[in-house]
Amino acid sequence: MTEQPVPRVFAVPGQPPADAGPAPGDGPGPPTAGPPTPARITEAAAGFMLSKLLFVATEVDLFAAIPPEGATPQTIAERCQLPERSAATLPYLLAAAGLLERDGDRYRNAPDTEAFLSGRGPLDLRPILRYWDTVSYASWGRAGTAFRTRQAVRGDLTSEQTQAYESAVAAVTAETAADLARTYDFSRHRRLLDVGGGIGTFARPILRGYPRLTGTLLELPEVASMLDVEISSGEFADRLDVYGADVFTDPLPNDHDAILVANFLHLFSPERNLALLTRLREVAPPDGRLLLVDWWRDGPTPHPSARFAAGEFLMISGGDTYRPDEVADWLTATGWRFVSHQPLPPPAGLIVADPEATRG
Repeated sequence: MTEQPVPRVFAVPGQPPADAGPAPGDGPGPPTAGPPTPARITEAAAGFMLSKLLFVATEVDLFAAIPPEGATPQTIAERCQLPERSAATLPYLLAAAGLLERDGDRYRNAPDTEAFLSGRGPLDLRPILRYWDTVSYASWGRAGTAFRTRQAVRGDLTSEQTQAYESAVAAVTAETAADLARTYDFSRHRRLLDVGGGIGTFARPILRGYPRLTGTLLELPEVASMLDVEISSGEFADRLDVYGADVFTDPLPNDHDAILVANFLHLFSPERNLALLTRLREVAPPDGRLLLVDWWRDGPTPHPSARFAAGEFLMISGGDTYRPDEVADWLTATGWRFVSHQPLPPPAGLIVADPEATRG
């Protein structure tokens, strides 16, 4: 009787089980794929452990504490104020994940870690990691409820969490904001309304690129109050107003011929988005233009950089990522005329619409 191989839970990805027999191509006949292993499943299921290791390292600023020449666990313990055993274990585990490199008794940041997590490179991803740690991680612990009910599971944020959220959003959207300012011609417009504009990540590069343009940053009152002092004394003091309001219930400012809704529709359900687009149509002038920037669901699978975005938006506020044809239907139903869908560097895209002429 032929003995059946024992399935191994912790198989190495890409490596056949030790008892699977000859590797494909080792014997006569055409190569075969070999039996599946559970490696991809266990790697994915254990991903939360690696995430938390990365978050802890960010919290204690471990990657910044390791200089280019490397550091011993003893040095890491002193600089990060960690117990010596933790300062030995944490780098050991991060090295196994490829985030650190070991050289004798010293650890160095891997090239990508040095570039993006040390604070010394071209881009700092630590604000995004702090948001995922302090806000997103706990929300995903209630993902089952969110997917069963399509209701948000993220609770109210503290001021510190709000700052982490705004910093993360700014870091994620800064490139898209610059791309929009370069791609779309705002010279035809006189005044911009930035709906749900956060800290002005989109409005600032647009105004900077078009000196004759003025604008209004529309945000929730609690966010607007934090921004008002900073903007009123800064570069755009005479050109950018801050308006605090709930876009679904409060009166909206009018006389803006460019209405920008950037990375905002994904936070809400289709029903809420229909209500928002209706309200914006009511304050749009006849020569106005609606600019919708978002991570549209353009293909059968998410873009790698937005892989889990639909789930994150659901956790935050019951939102989703949406197909451009869905949005086109919303626009028709709310008095807008779809003009175009223009690609921006992925995963973002721009949908342009004009007010539908009213019929007498």
